[in-house]
Amino acid sequence: MTETLHEAAAAARPVDESFDAFDASGADAAVQGSAVRGSAARDSGAQDATARNATAWDAPAWDALLVEAAQQVRQREADHVLPRALLAQLLQLGFGRVRVPAAHGGFGWSLRETFQHLTDLAAADSHLAHLFRGHFVLLEEVALFAEPAERELWFARAVAGDFIGNAQSEKSETLDIATTLTREGDRLVLSGTKYYTTGSIYADWIDLLATTEDGDLVLVTVSTDQPGVVCEDDWDGFGQQLTGTGTTRFTGALVDPAHVRGTDRSTVEGQLRQGLFQLVLLAVIAGIGQAAVSESVTYVQGRRRLFGRLGATEVREDPLVQDTIGSAASGAFAARTLVLAVAERWDQIIGLHQEGLASEVDFREAKRDVYRIQGEIVDRVLALTTDLFEVGGASQVSTRHGFDRFWRHARTVASHNPMKQRRRLIGAYELGVEESAEQFGDVAPTTPAPPATPRDLTAPGARR
Repeated sequence: MTETLHEAAAAARPVDESFDAFDASGADAAVQGSAVRGSAARDSGAQDATARNATAWDAPAWDALLVEAAQQVRQREADHVLPRALLAQLLQLGFGRVRVPAAHGGFGWSLRETFQHLTDLAAADSHLAHLFRGHFVLLEEVALFAEPAERELWFARAVAGDFIGNAQSEKSETLDIATTLTREGDRLVLSGTKYYTTGSIYADWIDLLATTEDGDLVLVTVSTDQPGVVCEDDWDGFGQQLTGTGTTRFTGALVDPAHVRGTDRSTVEGQLRQGLFQLVLLAVIAGIGQAAVSESVTYVQGRRRLFGRLGATEVREDPLVQDTIGSAASGAFAARTLVLAVAERWDQIIGLHQEGLASEVDFREAKRDVYRIQGEIVDRVLALTTDLFEVGGASQVSTRHGFDRFWRHARTVASHNPMKQRRRLIGAYELGVEESAEQFGDVAPTTPAPPATPRDLTAPGARR
């Protein structure tokens, strides 16, 4: 059935090799011409696309939004209020289109600039930053690999303010995907239940994995504006409770054939998806570390009581407190710096790809760079979100301060993809074994590996 679906998708895409011909009026037409559209608000957003094209990034509004988000986050968590209004403000500001080229209504940011802002957003509210994981990755994939007409369509949707969620995983004992994409007459329908569907409860579109009637895996993007798509706010994790990382049910949901594509983790597209999916998570963790340090500094500066000393004293003058804060600040800085350095590396690879000079091997190596920093960032942030309790004593664990939330959120995000599996993966690669297993990071060799020769890092093409 996969070939049939791909043939249908190809037939649905008009051939247009003129990427530069896209303009604002084309954006409106593309959005209005999609198979299933969203609410009147999104239609209004599409009509405003032309005006947005001429709008510069509003840095003061961004800064004000970060302040507002940080001020509200603890109360929203306590009351379990989903940050719909703040997400709407972010999309209105244009954060959902920062990677769309400026000529097509976006801001044309580099990945480094995007991840810099994403980390700052995570420092203000880690839930909000986490929501953009599926959104940014799908737009990146479309920008690099989609046919011109499809690329223009998704650019237009991003400019209009549409938001994309993610729903890859399912609750099961295996990695098998039970969600199905089948043909009913001349329609494609999607049925199944997904879990860990971060951002989908807020989304206009959901990107997900499904299995065809022939047993092949395909990637599907489905509109949420239909009765066959229901998102439930039932995520029961102890962290990131406002991300909508719960259940999404698809019951005969209609799928546009143009929104079905193949999936192969060994392709360039596969390397991009795996690498950037993880890098977004690392940016969220880095932002959490940043926030933990900032809030601890504020807490210490207001204290006059220090363990073991009678009377009032300046806690911030204590050498042990200074050492703790200094170590935590260094760890948070290192985490942020690693994220931005690898984002810049991806900018370079994407630039080479656009010039026809990057191979699948280059994308795979960039993905490995993400895996290389994963453990370093997770270790540093989990350590600092624990060590910071040394600056305040028993009073610091009061729920009114909420310092536990930094560790809870960081631990939750870090649990998405096991750090130790990734470290093992990098070790196996450096030793010259199990290179094929690194596709998933948790695949053991089916036969004993032959004696390995460590990779010659001085050889031509070897990573230095």
